[in-house]
Amino acid sequence: MIFSPKVGLHENVAVLDYNDEFANIIVNENISYETVGVKKQFDSIPLGILPRIVKQLVTKRILLKQSLKQLHSESQEASHYEQQADIIKKILVCLYGTTGSYWNKYGNVSAFEAINKKSREILLKTKDIVQELGYELIYADTDAAFVHKHNASKQDYDELRQIVSKKTGMSLCLEYHYKFIVLLPLEADEKLVALKHYFGITYSKELVTRGIETRRHDTPNFIKQFQTELLYTLFDCENTAGIYDKTLEEALFCITKTIDKVMTGEIELQDLVITKQLRMNICNYRSMFPHVAAAIQLSNTERVSRGDNIEYIYIDSEHQNPLSRVMPAQSIRNHDSLDYDKEKYKEMLLDASESVLGIFGFDRTLFGKAKDKKWWMELRRNRIKDVRAEVGMR
Repeated sequence: MIFSPKVGLHENVAVLDYNDEFANIIVNENISYETVGVKKQFDSIPLGILPRIVKQLVTKRILLKQSLKQLHSESQEASHYEQQADIIKKILVCLYGTTGSYWNKYGNVSAFEAINKKSREILLKTKDIVQELGYELIYADTDAAFVHKHNASKQDYDELRQIVSKKTGMSLCLEYHYKFIVLLPLEADEKLVALKHYFGITYSKELVTRGIETRRHDTPNFIKQFQTELLYTLFDCENTAGIYDKTLEEALFCITKTIDKVMTGEIELQDLVITKQLRMNICNYRSMFPHVAAAIQLSNTERVSRGDNIEYIYIDSEHQNPLSRVMPAQSIRNHDSLDYDKEKYKEMLLDASESVLGIFGFDRTLFGKAKDKKWWMELRRNRIKDVRAEVGMR
């Protein structure tokens, strides 16, 4: 269940997050493949198979997190514990997600539905409690609620957390206390999956981003570094008035400065590398996507197969021949100097700028041309270029 975000800039926002919500629902409600529907006939039944397994994992994860608090955050032991806790979290997600899967030997769709039903009930109850206590719910997604109240302190938010936890019977944490947060419209990718889409900075100066370039695996390092600098510049003030009066203009200067570096060739080649996974074998692709073109070039010197991460750099994105638009990152070392596609990387930089400043009315046409807003428009344009190239080669 999702409560749509109140799009825009917000100040002093706290995030109440349910700890391992689905896992705790399974244990607390004794939801298992064999227990669903049985409760109507019997007052009490033994703990099911699924809750037994989940309970052991949840207990182990709690112990790991408690041990982490006693360790130095930079120590090797702390890193090892964090990895274990993360692995257990992924196992818990899989146990929940496959509850109703057809290939699960014990799968039961009713169990999956029961878990989700309880989760929705908890989120609705959270909304009611928050609003009854005078707080505003500005966004909620499955197991997290973003709440705001004018002049509320961190202690006020923590007291709210305790009340919600007591009334719902679920463990919560105050995950973040934002100084500023910008909630963006929910996006959907080409598979129509809703994505979390926001960015902000906490009172401890920690940047938190979801759904923008800094979180994407295929974003070049220089774009990530630029967007991080842009965010710190934007949020370097005491209140929202300071953003509009001062730092917004400084952010625009940051864009201009970085564009100059791109166009004068000052960006290191290794920071321009884009990484994308080869989802199919090369021969199965019908369109010459950039990473496919790079994979074809790479296959001349080494084995390339499905699942490999392909690294490449744009050298001429408008070239008639798709194989001449990109270069595999492995080939960079063979070139003393390489003239990368400055216009392409400038457009990528403007994309990252628009992700951050679009909500403030940023106009990219001040720095370059407008961009097609839909992913399929870019796909169509690339296919047209491929067809023209093929016709030309004949």
